Amino acid sequence: MRPMTPRTSLLSLAMFLAWSPAFAVPVQTGTTDFTLNLDANLQLRFEETGGGPPPTATSGAAPSGHYNFDIFFRRASLSIRGTGLKIFTYYLKLETGRFGARGNYSTSTQIQDAYIGYVPFPDFNIEGGFLKTPLSRPAVDSSERSNTLEGVSDILLYPNTRAQRQMGLQVRGLLFEQRFLIRGGIYEGARNGYSGGNPTGTFPIPATANPNGWPMLGGMARYNLFGYETAYTYPGIYLDGITRVSFGVGGQYQSKSGAVNRDGTINDYTALSADIFADIALPGDSEAVLTLDGYRFDYGTGQARTGYGAHGELGYRWGRIEPQASAYWFNSETKVNSFLRMAGGLTYFIKGHTAKIMFEYENTIMNGVLPNTPGHAPTKWLHQFLLQVQLHV
Repeated sequence: MRPMTPRTSLLSLAMFLAWSPAFAVPVQTGTTDFTLNLDANLQLRFEETGGGPPPTATSGAAPSGHYNFDIFFRRASLSIRGTGLKIFTYYLKLETGRFGARGNYSTSTQIQDAYIGYVPFPDFNIEGGFLKTPLSRPAVDSSERSNTLEGVSDILLYPNTRAQRQMGLQVRGLLFEQRFLIRGGIYEGARNGYSGGNPTGTFPIPATANPNGWPMLGGMARYNLFGYETAYTYPGIYLDGITRVSFGVGGQYQSKSGAVNRDGTINDYTALSADIFADIALPGDSEAVLTLDGYRFDYGTGQARTGYGAHGELGYRWGRIEPQASAYWFNSETKVNSFLRMAGGLTYFIKGHTAKIMFEYENTIMNGVLPNTPGHAPTKWLHQFLLQVQLHV
């Protein structure tokens, strides 16, 4: 066997960091300077919805009040990734979300992720572009390799993102013999006249958010008790027979990017998190999965997005079958902008995450009043039966 040179070793490393095993189809580029891999993901969902607040044209039960039945693509995505000039990586993902839901075929295809990366030395990446913003491990999870149908995203109350993504510059790497992981940098954050990545039509306004144009600081640090993770996004369950256990803390901060006070001043924005992830490989082609994470978002006293949150997932896989359960909770200081979801289901892995079928039953309160809130009538539970078929090639 021909020994690996430093250049070929770095290329192999960059390929590993640019993409995790099991997916992507290599495309011949005609040069050794650039590599290209292509993958596609389709998630076909059957959804039955009932209960909850009065229905609208895009959510809730049917107009008659009965259960509404819907068929649509939860996600349809196409990605390219690879290496350039032996030391650079790149990634571009285009995705259409909820295509065909409630008969809506006008959903736009958007850039979901896009970055250019540099690998200065093994296990370390410098990346710039439209990035999934770190705070906790579940905040940068993989939608294709998830453990449950819906994750923590509804209670990640960032200042100005689209699907938890925003423009930024970050480092992502392993240190001290892969025992510690760091991931973070500077990100766009709040910008005056923009919310959720879209223009609000209110520019200029008397109280200017982020008047100094300073970026948001954000990141997380993890201690790897067993195993380690190197990918851009992390699976909810690995299916590879390797045990991984890690603990992490994270935070975000941006000056004068919170809520506007009555005197016209603007609060700072802060967020804190702590989490644990465990994927324990067990004998007989089985594994147990646990994710538990807690949050504190602060936009100012008494604001809708100020409060405490928590999220958790459990799963136990026997061969191709995995029962799983999940929940999230966010208690807003306003008491009328809170979130709660409890869900349980069953996954059948036809061929790992490449082809799988997932079923879930969910009870959800979305941006409403939680049960047993003094002085407020609780929001009615939204009930959903979900069946999703995934093909990822």
